Amino acid sequence: MKILLVGGGSGGSVSPLLAVAEEVKKFHPKAKFLFVGSHMGPEKLMATEAEIPFLSISASKLRRYFSWSNFISPLFTLIGFAQSVKILKDFKPDCVFGTGSFVQVPLVWAAWFLKVPVVLHQQDLQPSLANTLCQVPAKKITVSFEDSLTHFASGLGLFYKKTRSEKLILTGNPFREELLKATKEQGISLFGLKKDFPTLLVLGGGTGAAFLNNLIENCLPDLSKTVQIIHATGKGKQKSKDKENYHSYEFISEMGKAYAAADIVLSRAGLSTITELSNFKKLSIIVPMPNSHQEINAFLLANLKAAIVLSQNELTPQNFTNLIRKLLFEHKLTEKMRENISKIMPKNSSKKIAEIIIKLAES
Repeated sequence: MKILLVGGGSGGSVSPLLAVAEEVKKFHPKAKFLFVGSHMGPEKLMATEAEIPFLSISASKLRRYFSWSNFISPLFTLIGFAQSVKILKDFKPDCVFGTGSFVQVPLVWAAWFLKVPVVLHQQDLQPSLANTLCQVPAKKITVSFEDSLTHFASGLGLFYKKTRSEKLILTGNPFREELLKATKEQGISLFGLKKDFPTLLVLGGGTGAAFLNNLIENCLPDLSKTVQIIHATGKGKQKSKDKENYHSYEFISEMGKAYAAADIVLSRAGLSTITELSNFKKLSIIVPMPNSHQEINAFLLANLKAAIVLSQNELTPQNFTNLIRKLLFEHKLTEKMRENISKIMPKNSSKKIAEIIIKLAES
């Protein structure tokens, strides 16, 4: 069995692909995988660490607002389509699996052209533009949340319907169960932490979040007196060097151990990260990227009292440091948020999606 994984541009679209690949291997240990991503982004590193061969294609993000880049996007898409046809003919996959990244668009349509079945996964509540553009050639579309079941079409033209159908399946968001095997002690040892000092894990996504990086840098002198910090800055974005109670990394490969060691997590509102926070039941401070789909994800968390959600427009180094200090003593509140975030979506989603992919591939 051969499965082609496509996604990238950010770590958020890569993690679910790798999680599902792990599950497929449990059913078919000899299954072969190929990861196709963009020229930029963390996907090459993440695929290599998972020991999955990697190839890149040309692709360009189509923005939902005016941008001169939109005028050249079709050219990159056509080039990517030609590259995808060659990759598909060479690899001969039994199924293609994508998670909504812009890089999937030319490849998914190339797969449809070559009659290779496609499974798409919609992570966020709001459908990505890439998945919207690829909903027609997809055989199955899995979604993280029940509300997303009505966001995709089940037909074309006169038969266009936005209703539940066999094509749309609620699964939850894929998660690498292997990460849960990590222990707090392993995390403390790996990152050189103090055993009896609270730990803050800062995540800006695979490409880093400039605002979060600057926030931590500006409040580091006071913050490091309150907590010890594990900081994933993103590639090429490290500023402050390691010092007492502060440990920075461009990219953290042992994420299970990082989560296990953390008492509080600061992150954006990408759904892959939210899924990890849910499975680890972590006390979370969420700062969504302004004017993006992340604000919808963050609203869900705030509405369910599953995390502390803050606008970056109102967040300063001083009030962030004060918030961290306060949370260390709000035991009932923080425990309730941990319980709430653990219940936000269905579990065992990786296995459910793996079974869908295997069934299509075998047919």
